[in-house]
Amino acid sequence: MMELPKPVAQALAAEEQGRKRRNMTWQSVQEEVLNRIRNGTWPEGELIPTEAELASEFSCARATVNRALQALAQSGVLERRRKVGTRVAAHPRVQAVRFLLRREIEAAGKVYGYTLLDYRQQRPPSDIAQAMLLHSEELLLRIRSRFTADGALYCCEERWVNDFAAPGLTREALQHLSPCEWLLGHVPVNRGSMAMAATLASEGFVSEAMGLAPEAPVLMMERMDWLDNMPISLTRSYYPQEHRMTATI
Repeated sequence: MMELPKPVAQALAAEEQGRKRRNMTWQSVQEEVLNRIRNGTWPEGELIPTEAELASEFSCARATVNRALQALAQSGVLERRRKVGTRVAAHPRVQAVRFLLRREIEAAGKVYGYTLLDYRQQRPPSDIAQAMLLHSEELLLRIRSRFTADGALYCCEERWVNDFAAPGLTREALQHLSPCEWLLGHVPVNRGSMAMAATLASEGFVSEAMGLAPEAPVLMMERMDWLDNMPISLTRSYYPQEHRMTATI
């Protein structure tokens, strides 16, 4: 194969890059910003270029850049302040508190039980990929589990794990140890976010795992775990409607 002269190759590469940038969506801008953060181009605590500068560089509308940066700010990756600018968020090197179901169940004086229901690698749904700031084409580990207290159903969960950030998380490793406990011992998560909502047990595995009709109401708790600006896992835990959740703050 004939090798192009270096100036010609560089010109063609620049032309191709320019063509891509002219068609950049806010998701593409978000991906480029994340790449620069993760490869160290923009370290933690550093101010990044302004919206106008990024829009000029990417040959896209400023509104497109604004949407990408706002999404990253909502996820805690960026910090934005009026008249100051946008900087990469700095995260403390401490272990985040995790809600261990074993601890929760045993604290109530009951016998903890855990069963691995399913373990596979697959592409995530678009809402999962978007929440984890990943491409929907990327493969994640999808892990489904059931937990019991004194033999009675306590909850079931579906966890999506970025296996790039958690090498060694195998099916064998999860036979007797829950995903949360495994990650606690192997990945130094230092921040997280939680949300709760009422929903229906209409998803196949939830209805089957909990022994409920699809139209039965359940409580869903969603948790995102991060290591600095890298998403580690997104977990959705489903509890019976009568479940009472308590916490000490």
